[in-house]
Amino acid sequence: MREVFDVLWDALSLNPALFQLVGADPWAKLWPAIGVALLAALSTMAGHVAILKLNHISGLRLLGAVTFSAIAMVLLQTSQLAVTWLVASISLQRPLLLLPLVVVGLYSTAPLTLNFLTAIPHFGMMLGRVWQAWSYLIVVVGVAYTFHLGFWWALGFTLVGWVVMQLLSRLLRHPLDWLGSRAWTLATGRPTMVTSRDILSGAPIVPVVQRTEDQR
Repeated sequence: MREVFDVLWDALSLNPALFQLVGADPWAKLWPAIGVALLAALSTMAGHVAILKLNHISGLRLLGAVTFSAIAMVLLQTSQLAVTWLVASISLQRPLLLLPLVVVGLYSTAPLTLNFLTAIPHFGMMLGRVWQAWSYLIVVVGVAYTFHLGFWWALGFTLVGWVVMQLLSRLLRHPLDWLGSRAWTLATGRPTMVTSRDILSGAPIVPVVQRTEDQR
């Protein structure tokens, strides 16, 4: 556990030595990186539960919303890393090693260990944006030192990955809206609206009940 907290601190402080070790031996740093991601997940869930409670969501809807948010966060992180890997591999004309990139991605969740603070009224959303920017910076620095690339190359690859994700989110907005709402309805039996913005923002998903014929 001590190693997990050491890695957490090094990731938060953007310590180049941490990422150089990832490039040299990614397997040795995989489990501490998973530990950091688990801490981030617990903190995020705690923050989401508090926000959902403030929105008077409880019981099955609370459990479903937290679970749905966690799945969305994992898929979002995975998709962005996959796009970054693809863009970098095509640009460099050689495939990047996938495992070191996965470890860097897990490290990038380090700021999310502070996500419980997003439950603070009025300031929570702003803090969440700060954590996301911090997380993105960890990816940029991590890619640069892990793969021995210049900072601007790493920034370019990760930025293109981010832009592609934004474009995809807009192109797939309607299918994502339908899939999100459908998955929620199947899980809870209640007609609820979950939008693509909810899924792709990384913020807690607050389900909004759709109007039915009985409610009109």
